[in-house]
Amino acid sequence: MKFIVLAKYTKQGTDGWLDNPDEDRRAMISGLSEKIGGKLLDLSYTRGIYDVVAIVEAPNADIMTSLKLAMIKTGAIAELIILEDIDLNTIAKKGSQMIGLYKAPGN
Repeated sequence: MKFIVLAKYTKQGTDGWLDNPDEDRRAMISGLSEKIGGKLLDLSYTRGIYDVVAIVEAPNADIMTSLKLAMIKTGAIAELIILEDIDLNTIAKKGSQMIGLYKAPGN
């Protein structure tokens, strides 16, 4: 499965960057992705609301959620949002077959 990860660093996280600006974080995140049975597809550092945008393949959403908890526990990450890549055409086809199944209260 493919996931898009958005993250914000804490002061502790940015202090770590300043203390060691030459550290290869891409290699660390790539290795981390492999350890959870996945693969880092892309990694960008950004200006704006989020500091990091990563695209990762991983076996499932539970593994990504577990990784999120472990990363936040370090104190370096303030916020980490995991978005699951979906096939909207397949979902829309299934949804179109369900139209009319739900009845609103009072109907």
